[in-house]
Amino acid sequence: MLTSLDNPNVKALLKLKKAKERKKENKFIVEGPHLVKEARKLNLLIEAFSLEEKEGYTALSKQIMDKIAETDTTVTEIGLCKMIEKSEITNKLLILDAVQDPGNLGAIMRSANAFGFKTIVLGEGSCDIYNPKVIRSSQGAIFKLNFINANIVSFLDKIKDFDVYGTSVINGIELDKVKKNEKIAIILGNEGNGISKDVFDKLNKNIYIPMENTESLNVSVAASIIMYKLR
Repeated sequence: MLTSLDNPNVKALLKLKKAKERKKENKFIVEGPHLVKEARKLNLLIEAFSLEEKEGYTALSKQIMDKIAETDTTVTEIGLCKMIEKSEITNKLLILDAVQDPGNLGAIMRSANAFGFKTIVLGEGSCDIYNPKVIRSSQGAIFKLNFINANIVSFLDKIKDFDVYGTSVINGIELDKVKKNEKIAIILGNEGNGISKDVFDKLNKNIYIPMENTESLNVSVAASIIMYKLR
């Protein structure tokens, strides 16, 4: 059982709490038995850790586990995983323009997996997909999606054969009237500022969701509604 914060393995795990270290090492941590199981199933698990002494796990003391895990309640298992950034472009794309809240990003991933938008393009300024809160909120969807980090303006030039829709009432088409084409890309903007001007200027089609008594929806809620309708 690992019990000391000075243990080299423990120090290596603690470093991965920082995004720059995750990127440098190409590794990240998942928390909880469900996510450890998912990572193991997909051969992404490097090593598993548990509060208990059991086969297939390295035991950690509660003090160490609590120091590594980000949740307020005690986590019984964590997994050290390797990153796989895929570059496949599927027929349904979700493009995120600086979506920064980890809870929103994780919820968007979960809905994208459910509704068949298997590729997520992350524009500059977007939250790190390996942020622990993103991983928890995604409920394992992070393992089942393709992720591409890109400059959105440049990326749009590469998908000329897609129907690309922004999300705005300006020149907007009501969601129910959008044609369900085989290749479609939806762009969602930052929680506070929406789609950036550089990206918006590249668009000639937008979607809007008809609403009553409110001006806007949380970005993850809007994403879920749009993807469900266009699945």
